[in-house]
Amino acid sequence: MSIAFLTEEQFLHNNRISDQQWQASSITWPTLKAIGLCHEQRTQALNLTAESYARIIQQCSHVHSVRWRVKNPQHLMAKIVRKTVPQSATFKAKYLGINRDNYDEIVTDLIGVRALHLYKDDGLAIHDYLINQWLYEEPPVYYVRSGDDEVFAELPLDIKVKIHPAGYRSLHYVFGSELQQRRIFTEVQVRTIFEEAWTEIDHKIRYPNFSTDAEICSFLLIFNRLVGSADEMGSFVKQLAIEAEQRQQALIASQNLTEKNTGNMESLFQKLAEDSKKQDDYQLVIEKLRQQVMQLQTDKEALQRSIHSNILATTTAATQRYYKASELLDK
Repeated sequence: MSIAFLTEEQFLHNNRISDQQWQASSITWPTLKAIGLCHEQRTQALNLTAESYARIIQQCSHVHSVRWRVKNPQHLMAKIVRKTVPQSATFKAKYLGINRDNYDEIVTDLIGVRALHLYKDDGLAIHDYLINQWLYEEPPVYYVRSGDDEVFAELPLDIKVKIHPAGYRSLHYVFGSELQQRRIFTEVQVRTIFEEAWTEIDHKIRYPNFSTDAEICSFLLIFNRLVGSADEMGSFVKQLAIEAEQRQQALIASQNLTEKNTGNMESLFQKLAEDSKKQDDYQLVIEKLRQQVMQLQTDKEALQRSIHSNILATTTAATQRYYKASELLDK
């Protein structure tokens, strides 16, 4: 139903606002309706801004997926009522005096964008990406569950940490942008997919009725702790995968080194075999040379014997001729 045709009674009924809350609120119906109507008329333009934020955030490699929405006009009106009830848990002083002309300066989540990621440690990488894209209007807030103290040391100094009573875990940013000569705020929430699941269920059950049923709250708390455990398990599995990959790379490197060393050894064996073959060839040549030397020595000795025999024979023959000649002279 358009806000133009919405009655006060219909609004209170639709949003489960009690007469006591309505009477305690400092805002009037005409002012509240004027805000709702103005916001409804600007919804299309706000959608364009939301889509622009979503497209830019989706480009971050650590972001798994992006969701966005423009605040429903009646939900905006109901929020304003609850924020203007003095002494209530939801009261915010800055909402006092809110009207059609200034509501978009006070309400910072007219546009809501959620950047979802798989692992807890992706959140800080997304933080760096976001603050490089836009200037935030106020310091980012990291809502944590009581007992999450270990996350504090890991956070940049510009992030404020707040304990959320419902166990809500999420990084919240408020960025400003100009839209049709009016500055508009966009709230960006960064959380894991597991946290998103719990938040959606918690929001569907608790938020519309602001349920304080003890049994429901107890089960939501158990669910919240299971989600926290799931996030821890996701980080653990991621680390296991990294270590497994490192072991695999080390094994491959070891295998490559072994193959290289084996190849080197094969080359050495081949060279050794070649050297051995060359050595055998050398030995054969040496042996032939040795045989030739021995043959030369044998030939030399044979020649010497032959010469000696010849000399001896010649000497003997000469001696015999000498004796024969002597005998003839004596006769």
